[in-house]
Amino acid sequence: MTSLMQLLMDFTHNERIPRCLDHKSCDLSKSLEAKHLAALKEGLSGEHMASLERYQQALEDSRSLELEAMFLAAFSVARELRQADP
Repeated sequence: MTSLMQLLMDFTHNERIPRCLDHKSCDLSKSLEAKHLAALKEGLSGEHMASLERYQQALEDSRSLELEAMFLAAFSVARELRQADP
């Protein structure tokens, strides 16, 4: 991704996406996630805790790649729509 595309993606992520979110639903989802994660961590040994942390990092990396792909796809569609507009 070019630096311009990265800049646009960062702007979209930080400025536009929050406007589109249902904050009440997001807060509830994050609260439930934190609750379940805390319950899971209570019963884990050190080795299993390290595995969970590696899993969480891999999941976050995957989520970042998906967000980047969604942004690039939306940008591509917007460009095609603009070119199709007479």
